[in-house]
Amino acid sequence: MTKTTFWEGMGLGVLAGAAIGIVVAAKRPDAMRDMRRAARRTACKVDQFKDDLADTMGL
Repeated sequence: MTKTTFWEGMGLGVLAGAAIGIVVAAKRPDAMRDMRRAARRTACKVDQFKDDLADTMGL
């Protein structure tokens, strides 16, 4: 799991999912508000995950 190919694959998967989500959501009138809300929630979750991981690793 320390190999960079795993993280590259994870990053590509996240980007592909985000791109598909934007295309699908763009057809709805209130899509921009929902996307901003989802982006804010995702940023908070990633920040919490980063902090938890750093605590677990003892950094």
